[in-house]
Amino acid sequence: MLNKGKSIITMLMAGLSFLVVSSTLEAAQSDTLAVKVTIAPSISVNITEDTLSFGSVSAGSTTVSSAAATVTNNGSGVNETYSLSLTNPSGWTASQTAPGAETYVLNAAFSNLASGITWGEANHALSTSPVASTATKFAGDQTGVSVPYNAARKLWFQFKAPTATNVGTEQSIVITVTAQAS
Repeated sequence: MLNKGKSIITMLMAGLSFLVVSSTLEAAQSDTLAVKVTIAPSISVNITEDTLSFGSVSAGSTTVSSAAATVTNNGSGVNETYSLSLTNPSGWTASQTAPGAETYVLNAAFSNLASGITWGEANHALSTSPVASTATKFAGDQTGVSVPYNAARKLWFQFKAPTATNVGTEQSIVITVTAQAS
């Protein structure tokens, strides 16, 4: 009987070993999946000038910048379309129609020369919200639309001073050029 008991114990142990081996085999099964990645193009714009100055202007006058800012698409080989916006200086508010008391108009246009621009607020006035360039918006003899990689655009400005102001110090209007792939 002792042998029979040893046989039963041996059979039980063999059965347990089979169960352990069996569950280990099931855990070793595998499957696959594909991870897909697309590298987004690098969008980047560079403005070569940090500051343009109109100097001292009279209230109610209109003047065009004496130099242009150079805006270059320096992303990673993708065409870019530019949106433009401004930040008001303390005490003044930008208008997209006409200057007034403590209100100015700042127009912008992409063009080789300032003399080639027919200025008008409908297509050139900047606001505090970004506005995308189009075939007519911010256009002179160039546009800010689908600018090729490494291409440069000249960006000119026309300033229409407030008709009256209590601000007697130099004001700084910050322009933001935002690039998007196009």
